[in-house]
Amino acid sequence: MPIEQWLAPFRNPLDLVGFALFVLVFPVYHGVYPYLMRIFPNQAAKTRMDLFRRSWIEGLLERRDYLLAAQQTRNLTMVNSLLASSALILMGVTANMLLNLPQVSSDLVDSRTWAMRPELVSGKLLLLITVFGVAFAYCMNSLRHLGHFNLVIGADPAVLDAEEGSSVDYFATLINRASNRYTLGVRCLYSASPLFLWLFDTWLFLGLTLFWGVKFIGFQDFAHVLRGRRR
Repeated sequence: MPIEQWLAPFRNPLDLVGFALFVLVFPVYHGVYPYLMRIFPNQAAKTRMDLFRRSWIEGLLERRDYLLAAQQTRNLTMVNSLLASSALILMGVTANMLLNLPQVSSDLVDSRTWAMRPELVSGKLLLLITVFGVAFAYCMNSLRHLGHFNLVIGADPAVLDAEEGSSVDYFATLINRASNRYTLGVRCLYSASPLFLWLFDTWLFLGLTLFWGVKFIGFQDFAHVLRGRRR
């Protein structure tokens, strides 16, 4: 793909601002979040959820209730499978749209109904395909950890303690990784929504990206900090 087609969507300064905000809200923020979690462990939602899941693992191992562990991870397995399939289908649909873009655009009676010309849309469609591919990879990685968790949950704790140092730490790490990969996969699919709107309107792209950023920081990842300040 020529470099001109990659740069074409950024001819408008507003597109450049929107894309910069998109990069900050999704890849940059989620890449920095683990470090923020270590710096502010009492404020990050992920730290609290990791501790809750560890407590759940400790209770399961004490009761030796391995069947319950498999049953309770079943829902997460089913949702991951659904998201992985959806991401793969959406990736195929978007790739088909990209391949047939010249024909689709030529069939339009009024080119203004296609907010972006084909040379401007192709780079955005490639970005959408990449996002769906990353979402698929995260969901498959989550399924791998869940499968391994269900496979070895009934192993002798003494063997795991001898090999891993602590069976509780081992299983807590597995289930936390699975849950965190699932969250990243879901957020990749969230990020596809502003990219899709970018095909039609830059303001919608900018507004929805800003919405997700506020939602992640203010209402999910650090929501209890804001609730505490309101009190």
